[in-house]
Amino acid sequence: MENYEQILKGLGVEIPEDKKADLKKKMEENYSTKEDYDKAVEKRDEYKTSLEQVQEKLDGFKDVDVDDLKGQIQTLTSELADEKKARAEDARKVEVEKTVNAFLSSTDEKGERQYHFLNDITENHFRDALMAELDKDSAKGKSIGDIFKGMVTDADGKQKPGIFVDKAQANSARFTAPAGKSKPEGGHKYTMAEVMRMKNENPDLDIDSFMNA
Repeated sequence: MENYEQILKGLGVEIPEDKKADLKKKMEENYSTKEDYDKAVEKRDEYKTSLEQVQEKLDGFKDVDVDDLKGQIQTLTSELADEKKARAEDARKVEVEKTVNAFLSSTDEKGERQYHFLNDITENHFRDALMAELDKDSAKGKSIGDIFKGMVTDADGKQKPGIFVDKAQANSARFTAPAGKSKPEGGHKYTMAEVMRMKNENPDLDIDSFMNA
């Protein structure tokens, strides 16, 4: 491709050397090369194609109820937020349950459980109650030990009866059936509390015979 100097020279016009710099500057300020022109045409064609594609997409929404579409989007957004909140709540409850279970099954320096409930019903009751307390705003800033202590002690700080097995009594008298015996000896009538203590000490013990004795 010939530049303007070659074109002018071919037409018999000779540009003086001292004028070439000024002429080049004027040409660049006022005229574009063919390469620039081709780039501009290519860019124009790209814009034209993009505009046609956008127009096609807009034509596809001519029969769409925009208000209904907005309503669906709002509903889906709300449902997604509720789902995320529910998952977070479930995860939080699982963590609380783990914390409570670990606390209630904790052991002392001798490896013995610190909280030996009278029976499973009592243990489950306080497990649920402790989880509920930890879920309250009033639990913030309190340890799980302090919260539990407040649940199992009275206003004077004394342990409430009917919650835990009396360790001293349990160690002095083992309520177990003699080996090979299916019924208690001596015609002793066991109370429900005694039977549950025996069951707690001996999980494999058949307590039916003691309850019917």
